[in-house]
Amino acid sequence: MKEQFLNEENHQLDGEIISQLLIYTEEDGNIYFSCDWMDSEDAKTSIATILYRLGEGELVDEIISNLSSQCVLKDREEDFEKILTLYHSLNMLKKSVNELSRDEPVINPLDATTF
Repeated sequence: MKEQFLNEENHQLDGEIISQLLIYTEEDGNIYFSCDWMDSEDAKTSIATILYRLGEGELVDEIISNLSSQCVLKDREEDFEKILTLYHSLNMLKKSVNELSRDEPVINPLDATTF
């Protein structure tokens, strides 16, 4: 996948980069990021848009779609399936944890007066 990263860097050289967000992991498994933008309103808007699209899942969906295409071209469909399965498993785990930790009253407050 380093080759894909290098191709993306070469693609970026066609225009001026006004903002960027780099997300990566190292061998320790921790996730790191670096963010930078030029001193312009367009650059600030671009960073905000990146963060928004990540938060809404829109950009993640685009990345997954692109990753799928790249893996097909590179004959790495098995890798993609493993990545996608783990991604969906992590999403399901998060939903389960959120459901278990919802702050719901054990007793309806209206029923509490009858005890």
